[in-house]
Amino acid sequence: MLTERQRTVFDWINDDLELPVYAEAYKGAIEQLNNKSSGYITFVSHAGRDIMNLLADSVNSVTADRTQYVDLVNDFQDEWENKWGGDEFHPADDVPKEHIIPHYICEKVKKLVNEHKKGRLRAEEKDSSFFTTFLNYADKESIPENLSQEWKQAIKWFRGHAHLREDAFSIETYDEVEKHFQNLDNLLYAAAGSELEQLRSIHEILEEANE
Repeated sequence: MLTERQRTVFDWINDDLELPVYAEAYKGAIEQLNNKSSGYITFVSHAGRDIMNLLADSVNSVTADRTQYVDLVNDFQDEWENKWGGDEFHPADDVPKEHIIPHYICEKVKKLVNEHKKGRLRAEEKDSSFFTTFLNYADKESIPENLSQEWKQAIKWFRGHAHLREDAFSIETYDEVEKHFQNLDNLLYAAAGSELEQLRSIHEILEEANE
């Protein structure tokens, strides 16, 4: 059963944003948290991660662009010599500090590094897109540090718990999933409100963060 606040968020995502899949994921995460169903930490983390990663992009019609590491490495894997750092490479041996690697191989490695840097930049921009899209912040520099840090901590936590694992979760994990989803829920509620309600909600979130 959703609370009045949660119903506001659900209706905003479902009706105003017209993203029913995200709305149902949000509702499902809350039901899992309330019922403590088997596997709920993984489900809630997966839903939280995807809402944080993709909600603003979906509204802005931004297509996800991931770094294709496998393709980039495959491009030069067969041409890579073991003596440059493969099975025959032993750092303890008396080997030269440098190797002469063909320029065309260096270009392919450079492309891999550059694409990785672009991926890191996209991730940083994604962290601010929710605030600029839904909470009227002009850019990432104008987002209060407390809000930015809570967001980054939550999405990092969700990413780290969104997949199945062999080891059992620690006792602290059960409190942490509640805390991080509540922080996300507070921001979603702020985004769902009117401009005046947004200001009030953000003020409340900042006060809680400063306690």
